[in-house]
This record gives sequence, structure tokens and C-alpha cells, in this order.
Amino acid sequence: MAEQKKSFVLYGDLIHTTKHLTDEDAGKVFKWVLEYVNDNHPEPLKGLLAAVCEPIKQQLKRDLLKYEIKREQYSDAGKKSAEARRLKKLKEKEDNQRMLTNVESRSTNSTVSVNDNVSVNVTVNDIINREADFKKSLQPHLEKYGKDLLNDFYLYWTEKNAKGKKMKFEMNKTFDVSRRLARWSKNNFNTNKNGKQQQQEQLGNITSEIRSIDPNV
Repeated sequence: MAEQKKSFVLYGDLIHTTKHLTDEDAGKVFKWVLEYVNDNHPEPLKGLLAAVCEPIKQQLKRDLLKYEIKREQYSDAGKKSAEARRLKKLKEKEDNQRMLTNVESRSTNSTVSVNDNVSVNVTVNDIINREADFKKSLQPHLEKYGKDLLNDFYLYWTEKNAKGKKMKFEMNKTFDVSRRLARWSKNNFNTNKNGKQQQQEQLGNITSEIRSIDPNV
């Protein structure tokens, strides 16, 4: 018999042959069949008993051939099934990886957008805060110079650049509020002695003086 095969088929119609045998001879036939299917290579029976055993032997061989064919088919089917499962898992893994990559890509793009928005908000809030700080730095000089002078001084020096990221006073390497106010007041920028033309001339003089000190103004 085949390796690891522990059973065989003994057909019921064999009774039509064994009923013509004595119980002793029938037992010999059955014992010989068991020896044969267990690959014990029994000695052939003689005479009539050999004739009885031969059809059984040939049927067992045919059954064994069918068994081997089916086992090969089952083996091939198992291999194909295993390969199909492997390919399915591989495809699922690739799909999951692509999905993860797409999610990470969308997440990264979203983060950049958020960061850009945050950056813009921070820049706007930052310049507002700096402008407020500059205004606070003028408060100690209110009694000395008065509200009108400080207001004009504030409006002039908090003018934004083209990009809106820096104010005029920030574009100077040095800026001492006390000294700038003293020079502003000394040149009487806020005094309307000769009308609008006088103010424009004074503003031009102040600007020239400041630029002589700091070319970046």
C-alpha cells in the first residue's frame, strides 16, 4: 500500500466468491489480503485460493492508483490555494502601504497649510504687539512733549514697509526713543508757524538729519 495509507476497500460482492470456500480457506484468503495491503509480501497461496486472491489483488492495485492520483490532485490544489492566499496577503499589504502613503502625504500637505496659516497669523499678531510696545514706550514722555507731538511721532515711526513685516523705527540699527523725541521736538515738527509748507520743510530737514546718522532710514 501507499505510505501513510491506513485503510483499504474490500468490496461486498466478494461474498459471491468466498461463499464457495470453507471457513478455513476463507480465513486464509482474508489473512493473505491483510498481509498484502500491509506490504508484508506474503507467499502466494496455491490452487483455488490463488485464483480467489488474484482479482482482489488487482482491485487493490486499481484502488491504490486512484488514491495516488487523487492525493496528487489534492496536493496541487493545496499548493495553488496556499499560493493564492500568499498573493492575496501580498496585495493587501501593498494596498495598505499605498493607503498609508496617501494618508501620510495628505497629512503632510495639510500640516504645511496649517503651518502657513499659523505663520501668517503669528506675523500679523507679532507686528501688532510690537506696535503696541512702541506706543507704550512713548507714554512716559506724555507730560514733557504732549499728546499731539507723541501722536505724530508715533504715526511717523510705525509706518510699515512694503511687505508689512517691519515698521520704520525697526529698520534703524539703533533707535533711542528719548533722543529721537528730543530731536523731533527741537525741530518743532508739530509747530505750525508758516503753514503746511513750513511743516514739509521741517519734515525734510528731520529726515535728512536722521539719514545722515543712519542711512537705512
